[in-house]
Amino acid sequence: MTADTALVLVGHGSHRNSGSARPVYDHADELRSRGIFAEVREAFWKEAPSLRNVLRTVESTDVVVVPLFTSEGYFTEQVLPRELRLTDEWDLDVDKRVRYADPVGTHESMADVIVERAEHVTGDPSVGPGVGLAIVGHGTERNPRSAKATRDHANAIDHRERFDEVRALFMDQAPYIDDLTDHFESDELVVVPLFVADGYHTQEDIPEDIGLTDDAESGYPVPADVDGKRVWYSGAVGTEPLVADVVIERARATLDDGDEPVETTEQADDAERSEAETARDAFLGWLADGESDESHDATRTWGQLTITTTRTADGNRRYEIRHVEDRSAESDELDSHADPEETRDAVRFSDDGEYRPLATAATLPTGWVCSDLDADELLRAVEFVYPATISNWYRERNGELDVSHFRETAERQTGVYADVEDIGREALDHAVEACCVDSQCSARREWDAADADEIAVPRGDGEFPCREPCSLFIAKVREFQKMEECGEDDAEDGYRARYRSARSGGRT
Repeated sequence: MTADTALVLVGHGSHRNSGSARPVYDHADELRSRGIFAEVREAFWKEAPSLRNVLRTVESTDVVVVPLFTSEGYFTEQVLPRELRLTDEWDLDVDKRVRYADPVGTHESMADVIVERAEHVTGDPSVGPGVGLAIVGHGTERNPRSAKATRDHANAIDHRERFDEVRALFMDQAPYIDDLTDHFESDELVVVPLFVADGYHTQEDIPEDIGLTDDAESGYPVPADVDGKRVWYSGAVGTEPLVADVVIERARATLDDGDEPVETTEQADDAERSEAETARDAFLGWLADGESDESHDATRTWGQLTITTTRTADGNRRYEIRHVEDRSAESDELDSHADPEETRDAVRFSDDGEYRPLATAATLPTGWVCSDLDADELLRAVEFVYPATISNWYRERNGELDVSHFRETAERQTGVYADVEDIGREALDHAVEACCVDSQCSARREWDAADADEIAVPRGDGEFPCREPCSLFIAKVREFQKMEECGEDDAEDGYRARYRSARSGGRT
């Protein structure tokens, strides 16, 4: 059913919280190891690889997209399909047949995941008798559907009659989690947040609302005493390993439901090589072009990576990647990564331990090497370090790079970023100068303010192009926009402060 189909697992991502993407990577790694899908790719709204780029990195013709979100609503029904170009407003820009699934969190099997989460946090596989279960959702008065999945799972578990009491509680709507003990008669309670990742809400807001006492070194106690009741707090349900099985069920149901996929008007013949495959072959050829006649070895630079190609005695090629600053270091002086996934996890943080939400930021950490790679392993490692750069480099090489300028990208923003399109031109230029030059980013900017409105800031000399403003740049624009609103004198001081922050790797 899924052996010829690629899976794209979509998460929200975050500029601030490195743990936001962790469940997506963990479940994707698990699903890759099972070999159920032809390929497994990750994509994010607020991190790389972005939703706008991910489909062009997929080799398979058939793709199923599964949102790792806990509820249906604005993001899963409007934002994600739009960014993937699956709506009528946009034409799909890859030769694929794409099916889009409902979010993982609304699947009925999530009730089993919640119960398993309760078992794990208590260490009791039979937990239930004499215990109350609180399932915590975010909730919002603005969208009643936000709470539906939380209530549905609470009702389903309650009907099993395993726990003495089951309640759906919320952060931002009634019944509120901060009244936890008022909703239960049971003396023992298990609290399971229906969130994908452990972030500020699950590690700060909810424990504080419950009344858990936080210790700077050990964190909050589990179990804890709250108003005379024994409370077990589990953390985000999305980190539970069983979620990978729910992803499979959601994907299979979507493939089996018979709905027509979204596809290009003129679908490519299945026998043809995909754009992603052709792009990767071109990249391997580009690496080989640098081989010397004597040693048949080659070294190329890709952003802050040095990629070395070595021809073995039997004529095969093996590859090694490391930071350009480690080009001359002996391999035994560096941390050796056994697989590309290890490299992916390492490069998410700078040498100073700072989270790198922008994959192309010029803060790639040093001191590691991933060696003796075959072609597939090399390509996967490069995609992990610099997502979608090979595909966009290939399109540019063929004169087919599609560019989304700032004004167009700004129009698609949501929430607190919805008004960034109103930023003045001077402030926009300052933001580009602070964020999009060689000292800050390894990508070469190809976008401007608008189609006929060029930004007079150097584009950079990177090997691969940046085809549209990234989500981190949009976040920076909001800061510059706020400073612009302060008045010219205050703004000028603010711009200088932002330059210093950007140069030192400052984050939003």
